Amino acid sequence: MEHFYVQSKAGGESYRDESHAKLLNEENSECGIDAESDSLHDMITDTTIGVSVNEEASDNADDVDIDETDKSEITVEGFDPSFKYIFDNTRNKKCLVFVNSREECEAVTTTLRRYSEILGEQERFQIHHGNISAALRETAEMVMKDDNDLQTTVTTATLELGIDIGRLERAFQIDAPWTVSAFLQRMGRTGRRDLPPEMWFVMREDEVEARSMLPVTIPWSLIQGIALVQLYIEERWVEPPRLDRLPFSLLYHQTMSTLMSCGELTPAGLAQRVLSLTFFHRISQDDYRTLLQHLLKIGHIEKTAEGGLIVGLEGEKVVGSFRFYGVFQENEEYTVRNENEELGTIVIPPPVGEKLAIAGRVWTVLDVDRKRHTVYCTLVRGSVPAYFGQCPGDLHTKVLQRMRKILLEDKSYPYLMKNAVARLDKARETYASSNIGEGTLLNLGGAKWCFFPWLGTYPFLALERVLRIKCASRLGLKNFDSSRPYFMVFTMRADRDEFFRILKEELARDFDPQTLIYPKEVPLFDKYDEYIPEELIRKGFAEGVLDVDTLRKQASSWC
Repeated sequence: MEHFYVQSKAGGESYRDESHAKLLNEENSECGIDAESDSLHDMITDTTIGVSVNEEASDNADDVDIDETDKSEITVEGFDPSFKYIFDNTRNKKCLVFVNSREECEAVTTTLRRYSEILGEQERFQIHHGNISAALRETAEMVMKDDNDLQTTVTTATLELGIDIGRLERAFQIDAPWTVSAFLQRMGRTGRRDLPPEMWFVMREDEVEARSMLPVTIPWSLIQGIALVQLYIEERWVEPPRLDRLPFSLLYHQTMSTLMSCGELTPAGLAQRVLSLTFFHRISQDDYRTLLQHLLKIGHIEKTAEGGLIVGLEGEKVVGSFRFYGVFQENEEYTVRNENEELGTIVIPPPVGEKLAIAGRVWTVLDVDRKRHTVYCTLVRGSVPAYFGQCPGDLHTKVLQRMRKILLEDKSYPYLMKNAVARLDKARETYASSNIGEGTLLNLGGAKWCFFPWLGTYPFLALERVLRIKCASRLGLKNFDSSRPYFMVFTMRADRDEFFRILKEELARDFDPQTLIYPKEVPLFDKYDEYIPEELIRKGFAEGVLDVDTLRKQASSWC
């Protein structure tokens, strides 16, 4: 376990993260950081950040290697060291602990509360995420606003911005966030009411076996965290908004809400009101006509005797719910089953034929029953990361490129504490000893290869499909496994030169992105996708999610 913390030397200044958030379109479909603002930039460039494994950071930013001397540290055998570290360093302080998923939020909160119970301490941990009741969220918010109630709230992105939650002394981040903007927003939650901004990163890593191959010996979360910080320090860069998507789920929401507010509209009048919104600039008249015809078929809208459109009986059930005006997906769990055995639950099911990890094993998906929210699978050998969806997150290609540079350069970073420095040095040494250098394809022995494409999540996902759908037979590709978006491992009969020649030939072809969708795959990700015709779902995924253009640009530099 490594950690690093960020603490501002500009003690008396207050930074309000709301001033750095801006709406990117009329429907609040995305939000981002204003890279032209100075305060968060100053907050980072005027900081000291440190990283260590077993030592705790001092509250003095000029003396980062001094251990805490709290007498009540957890000593019970078996406690997770990363949770122990957070437990000890939140005592008698008001803090936020950010995690990257709702599931982890629940697990961390449960564990920290259990520690309090075992040690006989008063409970001091609250929870806040989008799937708990409004009453529980309000309780956590009230506790955080009370300056005299020194409790800690474990949260997801729900407390990144917006509500003022009092005199926060520090924020923790478990593992690296997925975007620079999230890092800035989360750091911006501290440093209010005359307190200095302070953020601590806790990077967790399983112990690597001595015989492990190169890809799994790299501390990806640590490298990712450094890259996010460096990109803003060096370039003041944040992720640009993705305005080239085909947001059919949001289109459904706007169509139904427009009919609710305006009443009967002609098809042309409805299209004029909805498609004129900036975020729908890529939606064609033909696609919108397809959507409206489908909504008529399933009863979500109806045609009047005069030829106008109104909300239908089935549509009223949707728009009448208090949840309708939240356009973001709520986590609906799917039960995972192997024959008669229930293995657990996941939020977003993989396509048929994909692998998923649950219950400590790896499984291949046989079928997905979306009506019953059930995934059927069978046991296979191997290891696999969490399936793409809301996790593992949407890393930009620029972040991956900076991660690569971190492994290749010998630059030191003043915010790393000694254990993280040692871990980074070891990773650089291992990477250099592989002799991969500026290359991307590494032979692991015999016919086994590892490919480091250094692509963001969406072009990486496109690359997987190009290799498996368009190149597999020519390359003799088998045993394909990937850790998105860091690397992929496979066996093949082709050599290095043949691999790149065939891959670049396929990418040079003028193919329809929809050919990268697996047979019978309907990739549902957004809240109202279930009401969208399958042909539009596939089109939205292929042309709005899979980033083939970036893939093609990066492929020219591969060797």
